[in-house]
Amino acid sequence: MRIHALQTGSVRLKDSFLHPSPGRRRQLDLFLPGAWSEPLPIYCWAIEHGGKLVLIDSGETSSARDVPFARFEVTGEQELPGALAAAGLSPDDVSEVVLTHHHGDHVDGVVHTSAPVRVFDAELQFAATAFSRVMRRVLRQPLPRRFAPEPFALDDGPFGAFPCSHALSQDGRIVAVGTPGHTPGHISVICIDDAGRHVMLAGDVSDSLEQLHARRADAIGPDPQAHVRTLETILAHCAEHPTIYLPSHDPDSATRLSNSTTVNQAG
Repeated sequence: MRIHALQTGSVRLKDSFLHPSPGRRRQLDLFLPGAWSEPLPIYCWAIEHGGKLVLIDSGETSSARDVPFARFEVTGEQELPGALAAAGLSPDDVSEVVLTHHHGDHVDGVVHTSAPVRVFDAELQFAATAFSRVMRRVLRQPLPRRFAPEPFALDDGPFGAFPCSHALSQDGRIVAVGTPGHTPGHISVICIDDAGRHVMLAGDVSDSLEQLHARRADAIGPDPQAHVRTLETILAHCAEHPTIYLPSHDPDSATRLSNSTTVNQAG
């Protein structure tokens, strides 16, 4: 098994996104003036395994519009084809795409591949709600044209600390698990590498390893308590299994993958 970190540009996030205020200010501050982060990577991931290339998320495109809490910095050369080429791969090599959730910086790059796209059914249901549709229109963040992913269920029973899962490979070494919080139907993908470590491609379940250890809900998710429960479940899984934790916007994710650095339970 080989896992590649594919960076499709970067994004600056408002500090209130990364370190939200408690209570009613949690989401309100996203729309008020405030300080911004340094550029953070927009990662997606390519898994070579069993003669297939599975893409986890597809990154952002240069046409992405800024929103009140995120400023995108993506050139055409940094989009999915260029990121794949840097790893010696091509969009034509992709067997399927599995999306952690439906936000633009994770789904927009699907325009570059004709491979089947799969999304957890609960996330598709959330994306179809009136609230999600209105927010996409207000923020000018439409889903890609011809976006018609195939739904899947988490129907394979427990996996480590996670109560439900779905095998994405025949040998069970690539597994989707439910990680609700950032969105209600958010998933993460865990790969069991050749050394038996669990490589967790975590999407936006947290923005950093620090946020995971802090058990800090983000400013976006509709249910902060559910988000904290998810972070606690991830830490419980990391305590049971050596886990390389890779959020999509953590500047240290690619280095942790390269060095096979597992989660330190001491934080």
